[in-house]
Amino acid sequence: MLQIETELKYLLSRTSFCSLYRYLRQKGYQLNLTRQVNYYFSSPDHPSSLHLASTRIRYIQNACQGKWEITCKVSIDETTTDTIQNSYEYNVDISREKALDYINHGLAEQAQKELFGDLYQIHGIPMTDLFCIGHLRTSRFAFTVKDDLPALLLDVNFYLGVFDYEIEWELKEIKTANTLLQSMFHQLEILPIGKMTPKVKRFLDANQKTT
Repeated sequence: MLQIETELKYLLSRTSFCSLYRYLRQKGYQLNLTRQVNYYFSSPDHPSSLHLASTRIRYIQNACQGKWEITCKVSIDETTTDTIQNSYEYNVDISREKALDYINHGLAEQAQKELFGDLYQIHGIPMTDLFCIGHLRTSRFAFTVKDDLPALLLDVNFYLGVFDYEIEWELKEIKTANTLLQSMFHQLEILPIGKMTPKVKRFLDANQKTT
């Protein structure tokens, strides 16, 4: 399934993240917790293609059930800013058996064609066999702060010995959401840290430092 994903994103220090979490809990906003594992794929032949698209398998576990999905994201660079990320997102639900096979043995070109059709040709991305290069774990706290908006997501991420803390808000009403966030930041005296970078980019940067 194709969708255009728009995300408002901020990185926070652990202290600021905990402050915001406590504030939202004290307000009594509805909270949902899910745990996720992202398995990232790359090509030894075309590592530069990761700047054009990123492929991952995600396992999502909530209180009721778990599911596996494979996603290819293609960044829409002309509308991406320091806090807003826009991308074409292609999602396909897959079985646990398929997911583990791809993670352990790689994602061949033919399998990518079956999953994503003409995606690579449409976006001018070189196609090549992909292999899993590692994973990132996320504890995701989803707060419903307004009934007419999607949940505000507070993510604690762990990868390659690194913890980081991030806010994501996946929605079209960016100005409304950012106004609400800035009000919370001001009240709690929170300042985001660094420039917004996607999870996969942060993982790749950390991975390069360990090789």
